[in-house]
Amino acid sequence: MIRKGVIIIGASSLIGQKTAEIFAKNGYNIFATCYKNKIDNLKELEQKYNIKVIISKLDINRPTDIEKTFNEAFSKLPYIDSIICNAGINSSEKLLIDAKIEEIEKIINTNLTGTILCNRKALKHFIQQKHGSIVNVSSIYGLYGGNCETVYAATKAGIIGLTKSLAQECGQFKIRVNAVAPGFIETKMTECFNDEEKKMIANSIPLQRLGTPEDVAKAIYFLSNNDSSYITGEILEITGGASTFN
Repeated sequence: MIRKGVIIIGASSLIGQKTAEIFAKNGYNIFATCYKNKIDNLKELEQKYNIKVIISKLDINRPTDIEKTFNEAFSKLPYIDSIICNAGINSSEKLLIDAKIEEIEKIINTNLTGTILCNRKALKHFIQQKHGSIVNVSSIYGLYGGNCETVYAATKAGIIGLTKSLAQECGQFKIRVNAVAPGFIETKMTECFNDEEKKMIANSIPLQRLGTPEDVAKAIYFLSNNDSSYITGEILEITGGASTFN
């Protein structure tokens, strides 16, 4: 029996690391990418779960890097059936008129263009394989918008359009494409909120708590494996029932 493999783009975030842990726990080989932050700790999963973990540096703003990274992954792991596109950045909250052009371009290139190119590269392999699953990481802001989060929200909305369109395009090849849309999850992106602000946000959420990276990782794994074999083109909200945090 050939062990399955997963490529996790953007594995240095808390969501990315939790996703790697869940896939490893379920017997997957892991090909994990990062840009600046080190993720050497993921190598510990090898002995713990008797799997293979490969770590690669990726600048998602460079198409040649994406090409090289996917070629490396497909050559080093025998059977990859899942791709997780989790790379993303944001800036501090601000009005659109106050955002610098360079800042806007960087967010778009990282969050949207990079995700599109990763999906494109994955498809070339999956079409030949006639099987595969892609899970893109969007955001609640991509669905409902966000005050002073205009550029970030626009990129995450673009990922939703990408996901739904690609699901229709490649279903004939037995390839599924879905996305998760996290709400307020306790990650580095939300460290700017103090405890009182987090408490107020939690009180506005129907489930009365903030989300965890593991909440998102479990949803990603569900959309990747055979338990969701008849699900494609869907955007799974992981928000505790909330639709806005403005």
